[in-house]
Formats: sequence, structure tokens, C-alpha cells
Amino acid sequence: MKKDKIIVSNRKALELKYGAKLPSILQDLEDLKAADKARGLSSVIVFLDDTRAMKSYKITAVKNAEDARQNKRAIDGLYKHFQPDYILIAGAQDVIPFQPLKNLIHSPDDEDAIVPSDLPYASDKPWSEDPVKFVSPSRVVGRLPDLPGGKDPKYFHSLVRDAIASKPGNQKDYLNYLGISVYDWRLSTQQSLQNIFGNADQLHLSPTKGPRWTPTQLKAKTHFINCHGALEDGNYYGQKGGNYPISHTSGWLEKKIAKGTIVAAECCYGAQLYDPAITDSGYPSLASQYLLQHAVAVAGSTTIAYGPTEGQGLADLITQYFLINVLRGASTGRAFLEARQRFLDEMGPTLDPYEIKTLSQFYLLGDPSLVPVNVPTKSRDVRENRREGLQAKGLMLAQFLAVPKQVPAATESANLKAIVKSHKLPGKMTKKVFVTEGGHAPLARGLHAKGMGTPVKFHVYSASKFHGKFKETNVLVVKERAGQILGERTYVRR
Repeated sequence: MKKDKIIVSNRKALELKYGAKLPSILQDLEDLKAADKARGLSSVIVFLDDTRAMKSYKITAVKNAEDARQNKRAIDGLYKHFQPDYILIAGAQDVIPFQPLKNLIHSPDDEDAIVPSDLPYASDKPWSEDPVKFVSPSRVVGRLPDLPGGKDPKYFHSLVRDAIASKPGNQKDYLNYLGISVYDWRLSTQQSLQNIFGNADQLHLSPTKGPRWTPTQLKAKTHFINCHGALEDGNYYGQKGGNYPISHTSGWLEKKIAKGTIVAAECCYGAQLYDPAITDSGYPSLASQYLLQHAVAVAGSTTIAYGPTEGQGLADLITQYFLINVLRGASTGRAFLEARQRFLDEMGPTLDPYEIKTLSQFYLLGDPSLVPVNVPTKSRDVRENRREGLQAKGLMLAQFLAVPKQVPAATESANLKAIVKSHKLPGKMTKKVFVTEGGHAPLARGLHAKGMGTPVKFHVYSASKFHGKFKETNVLVVKERAGQILGERTYVRR
């Protein structure tokens, strides 16, 4: 039974949070379904713990709302049954959990043992905690969150009202943007903005700018932010040397954001969701606050993210690809899936472990079926045809990409030692070595005798130093094949 959109949630989890106020949430979901119908979308609401409904679809219901494996299996079953163009996860991680993926680069320099992720929901691969299993995303997925730990349904009600009221706006309005960057990463951010908007005229650097942005600046309908973030912290931070001032803060956004705003944040924890009650300020995360203040989409990370200080890579790419796609008239969900696929296509055929983490941690907050930007087109490209193309691209990526597997460190060559020495990473250095496995790049077929089929080795070095409570991490990744150095990349902690 084909449906355009499935709205998935967990009734028992919602009831545990909202008690007697549960009917308000249920009515919001029904209203969203009715609004979809008015827009020409056939939607169905499914509670993953609803034994009777799930049995009718021949799917095992979720018995433990916190069990990631059960939730992944249930959503996979629903996707197979309904073949939807959009999957909307209704609720924060205490309603439908993130999938826990292992962090390949976990070390004293990267505290994330696990990356909470929505990526597996976008893939037809079966449940696993191994992130390399999901380098073939093919589904459009977005999460419309409530507040973790929340008891008042007003927050979710506001987000649903915004989704219902959303209509495509003029592209010109979305080309008016607010760009915020750490001073030390200004060259990288300038290049990102140039790629997205064709200029970097509205770039503001911290220090000295922020966090009290003017109403005019905040009313820009596209926000691109390349700053530091911190765990369970309602601020983003700038940097110049050892100075880390607040660049953007949750409390300042109240009643200042234009309806329909879209946001892409490269920051560590840029799209984290947490209970505001655990903080001193009582404010939600910046991602949650943006949505409350009528933004319709936020793309960001659940954990520690990375990118270069100059040039482009990792967080720079996946966020700018998302905005480029939205500005071209894609729904937010399709824009993000296409961003994931383009990121993998351009980083491939061999992926380093930081690219795997970037893919795992960035996700979409907001209703994935919304189209913020109206871009008239003469050609008729129906949604069904686009989805078939995206599914085919996901299958191709699974066959094309070679993924990293950690191996014991070996003796370093003189060339490798010289490269590492030249970068002078600060602090005590951690080293890991990864070798790629799988993948069959079409251009490499038949060229194994020339070394093209030989696995790639990534030598990964990281080191950190502290500036007060702020941790500065520098990373060097050296790529080698058959003893020949193919290139090097440098990343820093966002």
C-alpha cells in the first residue's frame, strides 16, 4: 500500500512524557496528516508500539521504546510496506531513539564513543552499530522533535503549526543570509558561502561580532554557522587564538527569527537535543530554539564535528550541499539525502574515518516534506521518478565505496615521519591506522596490476590542548597506497 509519507512515533513513550496532555500531541499529528492531504500528500500515522496496527502490516511492534534495534527493524518494515517518499520521525530521542553508531576515531582527543544517529533510518541495511554499514543512504528522513524530558506539549504544537502553515517562499528571500564564523576559520567559511550564495558579503566573524545580532541580521531566511559548539550548551562560540567568546546564543533568538528560516550549523553538537531543565539558563539548544522561533529546518550534528581551517571538507561540505539543494527548490528531506549522497560520491571511492563520522552525525530536524523555496521549472520531474533515482544512487554507493577498518599501527616510512613532523601537532599525539576494504571503483577495474586496486591506508594523527574549558583538537590524515603517499588532509574540532 503506497503512501507518500509515514509519520512514526511511539504512543507509550509520548504518554509517559505528557500524561493527561497526550491528546494534544495526538491531535497535532492528526492535524499534520490533514494538512498533508490538503497539499496532495497521502500520509499515515503509525505508532511503532501499536501491536494491532503493526500486526496488520506484518511487522513486529516495538516493545521497548529505548531499544534501537527494535525501532530500526520496525521503521524498515514500514518502509517496505508503504514505500513512502518521506519518513517523518515525530519526537525527540526519548520517543524514537537515535541509532547508536560506533565512533571509529574514539580516543582521548575525541570523547564520542558512540555517535547518536538518524542515518540508519535512511538506509535499507539491517540494524548494526557499525557506521560503515550505512554508506548507502537512499531514504528521505527528517525528525520533528519535541523537547527531551518535556512535559508541556506546547513546544511540539508550535512546530506542527509551523509545518502546517509552511509555504514555498521566494528564492530571493533565501539568498539573503546570515553567515557566522570563527575568526580562525574565516577562509574556509568564505569559500562555503561563495559556493552557496555566490558571495561572502554577509559573513560575520567572532570575535568581534555577536552574539547580539540585530533584528535585520536575524530575519535573514538562511543561516549558515561555522562555530564551536559544546555539549548541553545553548551557545555557539567563536575563536581567535585562545579566545573563545560567545558568538550565538539561544536566549537571544526569541521572537527574532523569520518564519520559514532554514539553518545549517557545522558546529560540534550543532543540532543536539537536550532537556532545558538540566541547564543553568533553562534555554533549549540552539537547534531546538530555532525550531521554536519558526525555523522549518535545521541541519547539524549530534556530536563532535570536524572541518578544515582553510579549504573545504567534512562539515563544510555536507552543510553547504544541503543549503544549495534547498535553494534549488528541493524539499528539506530530499535536499539532505542528496547532500549525503553527494558527500559520499565526492569523498569516495575511499572514505577516511572522519568522513564516516561526519556522515553518521549530521541529520535533519524538521518535516522533510516541506519545500521552503519556490523555484519554477519548465521540466516535469515527478517525485516518484526522483525517489527511484535516489534509491539507485544509494545502491551504487554501496558498491562503489571502500570503507575504513582499523588495523595495528606499523613502522612509519621516512616520508611519513617527515610529513607528521612538519605539521607540529600540539600536545600528546594519538595515532590510528585504517585500511579500506570493499568497494569497486569503476575506473579502477582492470587496473589492479598498476596498483589501483590495492587498498588505501589512512594514517590518522590527532592532538589536543585546552584553552580553559575549550578543547582545541588538530587532526592530520595521511593517505597512502602501496607505500606511496597520495595526499594529506588537516581537520580541526568544530
